[in-house]
Amino acid sequence: MTWFQGVVQFYLPAKGYGYIRIPDTREEFYVHRKDLRAPIRTGQTVIFSIAETRHGLQAIEVRPAEP
Repeated sequence: MTWFQGVVQFYLPAKGYGYIRIPDTREEFYVHRKDLRAPIRTGQTVIFSIAETRHGLQAIEVRPAEP
């Protein structure tokens, strides 16, 4: 599994989704609450992997970069 570091662009806890951006490439990835390994917040640096879904690429195994 390949790991990436990115920044949470926004996360809406009530709706259970958000987007993570990799700063160097400016790529954005959808993240769903089921793929969180710990709580996240907007502006936080996270590490994650990427999976191909029927909706495109999605962030999975998302966790804060720092405990």
